[in-house]
Amino acid sequence: MSGASDQRSSTARALRDHLAGAAPFAETDVRPDGEVVVRVPPDKAVAAAEALAGFQPHPLNYLSCVSGVDRPDEDQIEVVYTVHSLPGPAKASLRVRVDRKAERPSLPSLVQVWPAADYHEREVYDLLGVWFEGHPDLRRILLAETFEGHPLRKDFVQNRPPRRRVTREDYQP
Repeated sequence: MSGASDQRSSTARALRDHLAGAAPFAETDVRPDGEVVVRVPPDKAVAAAEALAGFQPHPLNYLSCVSGVDRPDEDQIEVVYTVHSLPGPAKASLRVRVDRKAERPSLPSLVQVWPAADYHEREVYDLLGVWFEGHPDLRRILLAETFEGHPLRKDFVQNRPPRRRVTREDYQP
């Protein structure tokens, strides 16, 4: 097992060095499990994604997940892209924070780098309200188009539109 762990560690160091040249604006950190954490501002997300996808000899070519984390205490929403190299040992999470108080929190879509981001970004848009500029089909994926609000925001319950309680009289002729 230590052989695989050593390979992950050396690959993580190589990826961090690659990003220092290809994406000097990125803040990087290596977790104990060998995952490289990359933090960038929204306007640098595409450049950072292209740098990750262009890493040699292990391009990060498999997007497994896009998650959104609501951070109301910091007035931000963090979007996390988790990418892997297949079949290589590299793994990274690209983290981009947007202002949750903005009228339309947004960042560039990464569909052109990782096509699998299509549905993942739609889900983050639907549930957290993050707009992905340049997305080919940004519309709700889980909720009705008429649904008001974004249910994974931590303040959704306090701010949701009022609902009328259905009673027995509603079903009487």
